[in-house]
Amino acid sequence: MMVKGRTLCQILLGCCAVVMLSSRVTAPSALQRFDQPRTVSYTADIVVNGRWLLPRDMFGHVATKPPLVNWMAVPVVALGFWQEWAVKWPMVAGTLLTTALTVTIARNLFRQIPEIAIVADEAAFIAGAAWLVNPANMTMIYHCRPDPVLVLFLTAAWMFATAIICENEPNKINIGGFSIAIGLAALTKGPAALVPIIYLPLAAWIIRGRPGFIRRGHWWWVILVGIGIFSLWAVPTAIRYPAPFFKDLVGRELIGPTLGLDHQFGGKRYTGGPMVAFKLILQTPVWFVQRFLPWSIPSIGALCAIGWKRWFQHPLAPAILWIFLVLAFFGLAVRKNADYILPAYPAAAILAAYFCATYLRRFRIRLWQVAALALVLALGLSVKHFRKTGKDRGGENLKLFACEVESRIDNEPVVFIGTGYNTLQFFLHRHQPGAPTAEQMAAAKWVIMPLRDDTPAELESSLVTKNQEMQFVLGLYRMENVRALIHPDAPPNLGRRPRS
Repeated sequence: MMVKGRTLCQILLGCCAVVMLSSRVTAPSALQRFDQPRTVSYTADIVVNGRWLLPRDMFGHVATKPPLVNWMAVPVVALGFWQEWAVKWPMVAGTLLTTALTVTIARNLFRQIPEIAIVADEAAFIAGAAWLVNPANMTMIYHCRPDPVLVLFLTAAWMFATAIICENEPNKINIGGFSIAIGLAALTKGPAALVPIIYLPLAAWIIRGRPGFIRRGHWWWVILVGIGIFSLWAVPTAIRYPAPFFKDLVGRELIGPTLGLDHQFGGKRYTGGPMVAFKLILQTPVWFVQRFLPWSIPSIGALCAIGWKRWFQHPLAPAILWIFLVLAFFGLAVRKNADYILPAYPAAAILAAYFCATYLRRFRIRLWQVAALALVLALGLSVKHFRKTGKDRGGENLKLFACEVESRIDNEPVVFIGTGYNTLQFFLHRHQPGAPTAEQMAAAKWVIMPLRDDTPAELESSLVTKNQEMQFVLGLYRMENVRALIHPDAPPNLGRRPRS
């Protein structure tokens, strides 16, 4: 029966992954929402213009994060796959690999707990399902942002750090793995790599009660290797693009939002100093409960069942410490976002699985039944996602328009004027950072811009995404027909809606 239960849990976890991913891939495109068009445009800038260190978006603004996820997508796009899945595959891989890591970590921890050691494998698959099937991952598994990749590297760093602290003789694989993981995390999203670095001495002090244990992980050597990996990108970027690197990335994206000092770098959003962070410090745990439903409830139940006095003496102490550290780290920053606490979910999923394996068993609820409920939840989230995305066809209309334009213009030069914050240029295998230059205007055979009333278009789109929820109609024009109309001194006459 135990083998049957383990097999069922494993199969049901695989079904959850298939349902979650297939529903996202087959649903109407949501690629135009939030910061995704910017991430896509960075990849296009690398492929088209070879700007590897600090790529630009469609407006010419430089990247606000290290470009590791773009580097990962570049080889696939460069092979000719200018499609949505090609820029999102790193996020899919990150989510699924984090699921595998969660199962592995959970199994190792559960085997140390006598009361659930016999069902450790089954409970580990429940942990994987809890990490995978929740409202946050319904979005992030196919969302073109670096967060899923970051979670993968942070979870790996947490696993290696825990092994360094808890095992009698940490091997070189754990030490080297920890260094590489924090280096890659830094190349994914910069400051978040500090979390496992902070975790290592905290775990030695709080869990083992011996701060000297960090020497077993060759503490300074580990940090230097991680810094070295990050420096492979940071140093050349700072030398090649000093002003954008220090003012935009370090100032506006790191110091300003973190410490509330935006005004020192020309920003106005995050001001008031570091103390502003404490005004909304409770927002982070609220997001944790909301975005990790329904698994946040059993994870909190596990904390209550263990008892706060035993939190850091229990075999699940590494998971408990990691959750609190992640929530505190991102909660103490002035800029807060629900996606930032995603790295806490693998550890929370392990607590939720522990609660299911111990306390739900009292009500004769078997673990494979919990896995079946996770599959039902995955189906429910998928239906909800289809209903939500089905209301907005702007992304699909944009893809269709790009396909029609590509077949019409072939490889002839085209410029983009006022085409909005979307991925049109990517789907046309092009990248124009900012307004077209005089040279581009002179060479162009075609121009894409908002539809005009004063001249007929060769092609016109349906309503497509302009910026988030805003939509408009685009037209494809021959440059020879509109060159005089788009001269800088010509009066604007853009953006009419399609004829009924």
